[in-house]
Amino acid sequence: MRDFLIFAAYRLLGALIGPLPPRLGYGLSRPVGALVHAISPQLRNTLAWNMSHVLGPDASEDELRTVVRKACANIIRGHYDLLRLARLSQEEMLRMARFEGVEHIEKALALGKGVIMLSAHFGNVDILLQLPTVRGVPISTPVARIRPERLFQYMLRLRTSRGMTMYPTDGPMIGLYRALRRGEMVGLAADRGLEASTRRVEFFGAPADLPEGPVRLALSTGASVVPAFSLRLPDHTFVARVEPALELPRTGDREADLAAGLELVAGVLERVIAQHPEQWMLTKPVWPMNGCNGIP
Repeated sequence: MRDFLIFAAYRLLGALIGPLPPRLGYGLSRPVGALVHAISPQLRNTLAWNMSHVLGPDASEDELRTVVRKACANIIRGHYDLLRLARLSQEEMLRMARFEGVEHIEKALALGKGVIMLSAHFGNVDILLQLPTVRGVPISTPVARIRPERLFQYMLRLRTSRGMTMYPTDGPMIGLYRALRRGEMVGLAADRGLEASTRRVEFFGAPADLPEGPVRLALSTGASVVPAFSLRLPDHTFVARVEPALELPRTGDREADLAAGLELVAGVLERVIAQHPEQWMLTKPVWPMNGCNGIP
């Protein structure tokens, strides 16, 4: 019964919120985000814990609370974006988001070994992952399975409505390798991975377990790793900023290359997240919380 109610609630939200015009949909994000902040202590504490590392020890509790409240509002905006995604035309998508640095993707694709678009739960990764398909470039990405199953299938239909291919992380990932061999794009988040595929790295001054998959996949396939992050602008359009491909070390010592490559990735994440921490919407702890209340 609980699973059914969760699924029914999301479908109802999709039916009610998805058709709302942006002025109203985004207008509701701040009060709804404030409500989520008030009634979701686990989410609030997790966000505070992650943000405290980004802001550093000199940040006041007021600064931390402000950033967490803004992140909650951005989470609601992201859900609104997803719920209306299938209703947007290609022209509306192109008006909603624009690429900066698309030449870096084109240069990497021209090498013929595929491109790993490296990103994070930042801005709106759902929008970012749609942009290549809108421009005619196939892209595949893994997706974590959630419960209930009907909710997972519903969210999957929304995210793949524009042609993106998604592979559940509890199944085989051979599809990602095949996509790279075809010279296509694979989108991977660099700030959260499966526990079994993470590696300890210094991140915002403290050890964190970040996914090693993007670097390991690039080293094994020869694919280029191109960082790209979406940034929500004040008018709720997005700019997708694409950076030059990372120069991963390829000395032949796979473990050393993997560790060095992950340090490069962590540095990119630190630089991007520190500029707009309120747009980092990772709802899982990056650093072990060990029972803390969200403030170290």
